[in-house]
Amino acid sequence: MLSMINFTGIKCPVCGKAFTDEDDVVVCPTCGAPYHRECYQEKGQCIFDDLHEKGKDWAPPPPPKPPATAEVKDRECPVCGGLSAHSSQFCAHCGAPLADPQTAAYRGQAGSPPPAQGQYQTGGTPQGRYYGQMPFIFDPMGGVSPADTLDMGVSFGDASKLVKQNTAYYMPTFRYMKQTGRNKFNFCAFLFSGAWMLYRKQYKYGIVVTVLMFLLYLLYLAASVFVATPALLDLMQQAGIDISSGVGMGLTNEQLLVISQLIAEEPSLYLQLCLPMMCLLLMLALMIFIGVRGNKMYMRHCIVTVRRVKAADLAAEPNMTLDQKGGVNTSVAVCMFVCYFLLVNVAPLLL
Repeated sequence: MLSMINFTGIKCPVCGKAFTDEDDVVVCPTCGAPYHRECYQEKGQCIFDDLHEKGKDWAPPPPPKPPATAEVKDRECPVCGGLSAHSSQFCAHCGAPLADPQTAAYRGQAGSPPPAQGQYQTGGTPQGRYYGQMPFIFDPMGGVSPADTLDMGVSFGDASKLVKQNTAYYMPTFRYMKQTGRNKFNFCAFLFSGAWMLYRKQYKYGIVVTVLMFLLYLLYLAASVFVATPALLDLMQQAGIDISSGVGMGLTNEQLLVISQLIAEEPSLYLQLCLPMMCLLLMLALMIFIGVRGNKMYMRHCIVTVRRVKAADLAAEPNMTLDQKGGVNTSVAVCMFVCYFLLVNVAPLLL
């Protein structure tokens, strides 16, 4: 029998109680397993037959591991200011890269050293930007801090909840227009005009622009079919051009001179011939206007909507309403595509 103090705190394999200094402990002569004397006499033998068969000795169980402690959150994000775990490389709140602990976050202040090779510039404000290690990440805010103010009572974070899709483009664009007072051309707004505005849930202006584009296109078709084409055919007949034989595609200089003289004698014919082109120019002018003013109009739409939501939900959480009112309307985009297809391919057949 070994000294009892060697087994203090170890549990008896029979009763499961830990040995104390007052317990009478016996050990197996074969494998050395400890027992209370009463427990060993109750069993009549050692219970570790497998150790005896393999010729191995009993070993005490390993000490329990200390409980894991929560990691300290002491990494401050240079973009949103949130705290992340000490070992984190990216912010748990906005996903921005966290500066290396050995090289504290660089703020664009006077006298600050330039970024080291292999680092990149991101985030921050005009008064202070920071640099971090080059990771393959995507900043949903496009380097704009959500806490920065877009307009009175509206932050960029509020606007991003309303924009949702493609915030990496619109947030820096809103900041540029706010700081410079200039517009920034939007190619999607230029190409799709009213459809883009409806897609971005600017329903009031989107309906107006869509109806104008629709009417101008119908006017272009009507002017082409009922005004310009009959006027051109009449001029060609007066110039002695045989249209039925297809000779009209190769006009002689004499025939062109006769057509020019007829137009000079009656200037209204020139207006009739140019009417379809004038409709197309009006459509192009409207598209250019929406392309130039689209971002400004969308920023104003976001500001007004956020203010209205906050004013209506002072006692509730406005973020839920912003999520519901924000984003894009995909069904409108699909519907506009179908309408455009029908307008271009079916409407000319009906005229």
